[in-house]
Amino acid sequence: MFIYTFAMHNFPSASSVVRIARTSRTLSATTVRRAVRADAGQILELVSPYAAEGLMLPRTLEQIASRIDNYVVAAGAGGRVIACAALEEYSPSLAEVSSVAVTPAHHGKGLGSQVVLGVERLARARDIEELFALSLTDNFFLSLSYKPTTVSRYPEKLARYDVLSRSGVEIVPKRCFQKVLGKWSRPQLVGA
Repeated sequence: MFIYTFAMHNFPSASSVVRIARTSRTLSATTVRRAVRADAGQILELVSPYAAEGLMLPRTLEQIASRIDNYVVAAGAGGRVIACAALEEYSPSLAEVSSVAVTPAHHGKGLGSQVVLGVERLARARDIEELFALSLTDNFFLSLSYKPTTVSRYPEKLARYDVLSRSGVEIVPKRCFQKVLGKWSRPQLVGA
């Protein structure tokens, strides 16, 4: 069972929570939620192996902790972070879906999609109109209604890559995907 719990800014009440449940093959519950400061170390443990392989940009504990409000996580029944994604804002209307990671033991269970959808909800709550993502896997973002595009549309990202390259970080070429967030109706709120 997945339990989706998500409190966002721009909602009338800070205690408002969205809950969505669906069944899965396992009986253990997974909760998709906004990250909290205590999750920073587990997020670092999750993303570091992917960064070491060049599949995502490296992050430090301090970087994750300072941007913890931008992360969405999936936590297993014991509260352990098993998937994450982050919203990297470049302007009031543009952001990147970044740091998408799932523990290898939980691949193929839809957790990557769930945390990306959580990031999209966060972006909508912040009135961000356009998201982009860089990936080595085409089908993942295509399945979430992202469209192929070119990273050259995002000079902000290219400038960040340039700074990182000059500091010695190897940038692995990835395909770019874009999604324009349409008008949406806010989900039904349930008291926490």
